[in-house]
Amino acid sequence: MLDELPYDPADPPAEPPDGCVDPLLWRVSHALRLAHRPRPDGFCECRDFWPCAEAILAERALHSAWLRSIPRPRVRTINIGRWAS
Repeated sequence: MLDELPYDPADPPAEPPDGCVDPLLWRVSHALRLAHRPRPDGFCECRDFWPCAEAILAERALHSAWLRSIPRPRVRTINIGRWAS
């Protein structure tokens, strides 16, 4: 799945790659990623242990902003309800 990514996950660009359908989510998550970088002492810029919750959220949001643009097959579910016989 990481082969499908048009960017380097270790150093994603500030601007969303071509084909990204949620550029706002991309930009916000990239800014969050920049604010929560690892320091040489093993802590985050926010002084929490690396990786902090915000850094993990930023990585997931970057993936989500791109993966939303990959067409997924639709699964149709049928909910007939409890009264159907």
